[in-house]
Amino acid sequence: MVGFLSCCLSLFGEVTHVVKKNETLGGIAKKYGVSTSALQALNKISNPNLLYVGKKLKIPSGDVQKITYEIRKGDSLGSIAARFGVKQSTLIDVNKIQRPDLIKIGQKLLIPLKGSSLKPNSLLSSSTISSLNKTKTRSGRWKKIVIHHSATPVDDALNMHRVHKARGMKNGLAYHFVISNGSRKAYDGEIYIGGRWKGQLDGGHMKKLSDNKTSIGICLIGNFELRSPTEKQMKSLEGLCEYLMNKCQLTPNQVTTHKVLHPNHTVCPGKYFSLSSIRKRISS
Repeated sequence: MVGFLSCCLSLFGEVTHVVKKNETLGGIAKKYGVSTSALQALNKISNPNLLYVGKKLKIPSGDVQKITYEIRKGDSLGSIAARFGVKQSTLIDVNKIQRPDLIKIGQKLLIPLKGSSLKPNSLLSSSTISSLNKTKTRSGRWKKIVIHHSATPVDDALNMHRVHKARGMKNGLAYHFVISNGSRKAYDGEIYIGGRWKGQLDGGHMKKLSDNKTSIGICLIGNFELRSPTEKQMKSLEGLCEYLMNKCQLTPNQVTTHKVLHPNHTVCPGKYFSLSSIRKRISS
């Protein structure tokens, strides 16, 4: 959360922010309308959770067209592109890469900022983003996002929490997030942030324990064997996936569904939910 004691200096035309108590890198990035990844790369911050009071951060301005990023272990061009909100083909063109599959640890890439990393997430409300920013994630913890449907036309997150707890789930609601279809008291597209996300706990939405430890569960209210999700649900899902991809350094290919991971176990999230459609939306 951005603290009210924020301080900004101008040194030789360069915008510099001095970190104050209770500030996070994500909150500072939001304040200046830049991406967390761009801020992290420009200031060569290896661990964004180790931000200390008094540290001076360079803020990308309109004059900054590109920043330099050094490839780390586990990186791919696709994951780097997703992290900074640019197309993989743009990275290939800008850096004149002949073999995208042969990038190396320590190799430096130019990342274009204008019109990409500086683009805000316009699909989520400021209050939702503010609530999401309160949760700190551990680097490398989450490996994929798994989409589900509730298989019920009318439901809400609090009722699901009660049901799951009654079935023996200690932490209640099996999912990290629930997106409403407008039934009951929630509005269409409303995102409920569950206790499992706030506490960075394992999910309870997958059959395999290993999947629950590494995958973020998002459930959309509705039975998509009968009808499609609402457009407002899809917009909220798109915005939430983009936020989580940036936060957890994931790519569109790491966004999947329950059925893809367990084809013989479930039809969730139903035949009227299109995985290719949401991947297309979060790749554009």
